[in-house]
Amino acid sequence: MEILLDWKSIGSLLATLMFVRTAIRDFLPPEVNQALKRFFTKILTYLQPKVASILIEEFDNSYNNDLYDSVQCYLGSKCVKSAQILKLSKPKNSKNLSFTMDANQTFDDVFNGFKLNWSFHTIEKKSDIGFSRSHESKYFQLSFDTKYKDLVHSHYLPYVMKEAEIIKFKNRERKLFTNRSADENGRLWSSVPFTHPSTFDTVAIDPVLKKEIKDDLVKFVNRKEFYTRVGRSWKRGYLLYGPPGTGKTSLIASIANFLEFDIYDLELTAVSSNSQLRKLLISTTSKSVIVVEDIDCSLDLSDRQKYCNSNGSENDQNFGFGTPIKKSSQSSFGSSVSLSGVLNFVDGLWSSCGGERLIIFTTNHKEKLDAALLRPGRMDKHINLTFCDYKSFRILAKNYLLIEEHKIMKQVEELLGSVKMTPADVAEIFMSCDEDVDMSMRNVVEEMKKRLKAIKETKKCEGEGDVIHEEKVEKEEEIVEEELVNSIGGCEW
Repeated sequence: MEILLDWKSIGSLLATLMFVRTAIRDFLPPEVNQALKRFFTKILTYLQPKVASILIEEFDNSYNNDLYDSVQCYLGSKCVKSAQILKLSKPKNSKNLSFTMDANQTFDDVFNGFKLNWSFHTIEKKSDIGFSRSHESKYFQLSFDTKYKDLVHSHYLPYVMKEAEIIKFKNRERKLFTNRSADENGRLWSSVPFTHPSTFDTVAIDPVLKKEIKDDLVKFVNRKEFYTRVGRSWKRGYLLYGPPGTGKTSLIASIANFLEFDIYDLELTAVSSNSQLRKLLISTTSKSVIVVEDIDCSLDLSDRQKYCNSNGSENDQNFGFGTPIKKSSQSSFGSSVSLSGVLNFVDGLWSSCGGERLIIFTTNHKEKLDAALLRPGRMDKHINLTFCDYKSFRILAKNYLLIEEHKIMKQVEELLGSVKMTPADVAEIFMSCDEDVDMSMRNVVEEMKKRLKAIKETKKCEGEGDVIHEEKVEKEEEIVEEELVNSIGGCEW
């Protein structure tokens, strides 16, 4: 009964409201009625927040919308906690899983203290061409208070695109490229996934040098504005030199892993001309390491001044920057790559195409390279990788034997000051018996003692040879003097 009375009361209230509404409409002048409507509409509009919306569609006039892809990538890293339904996938050439929002899902984002709302929608659209079936159109909708419109346009959307670029860069599968003759599609590089495990923690070089290289790399990648301000291309050249087996290739892999860059391994003996060398350069991407290993074996880049001094002025006139460089006996036939082509590749106008690139040359004989190639601006940093020292040996022992201290470490330290062993030599001994730490250490010491003994015997033989040579020279001088005296005596007689 109480419920019936309540419903009767509600009905009476509604009837009263309808009577009052009719009375106001009938007795008030129309001008007053319209004024009251405008007044209350303005109040309600003022009390409600003004919302602006931006629609970002998947395609723009049948072309892919890069902003749509950026938003999808950005929200995929943000919406995991808030969205109720997500799509999970693994894109091609990506090393991580990717989350995307399902239709009619929303996500609230906060930027510089104000709130924005993202939502994802799909609609069916019919094609305008003939009787083709309908297709699904996808778009993101961004909603926000209208007073933040300028801030969204000038700061928030560029922020979303920059963050998406970083996410894509982190998730991509890194590649190792090598040059080849162009195929039917005009591609100059072929690639495989780059999976080299070397890092700065495992590479066996002096820790001080290691820190110096890392600091230089970090400084380089964070100075885009600086390079623009001073008018230089955003690139840096490294020259790694030293005996074979000292870790030049491992250091290159460590640098690429540290920066998360791709590697372009340029084989100069397969390049037919300066023009092709230039095409290879401009077809590389930013955030990459361009590597030319054993440059002294690939091309004849010897010091021109030494060449001129040894061959005279006539050769000096003929041997210039534009002269084709003589290749090694293993090079491809018919190549005309010149020294000027290599120099322009490193520091010419075309080297500014792209940015954030390292160019690394390696050589076993730095003295064979031309001074024009070694100067700052081309090879900015020269890194000498020499024989294994005690600090490098400790790194190798930690990597291969999982030890940091051993009872014969002191003996190793003393022997390393007298013998020359590369990190590759030490690593090979460790690998032969890595399960027995004591045996590995003993084998290393025995090898060092053998090399030290060989050095002493060589010096001894050289000393004995010098003595024999001196005695022989003295004997020959005595014979000459005796013959000279006899000849003089004969003339007097």
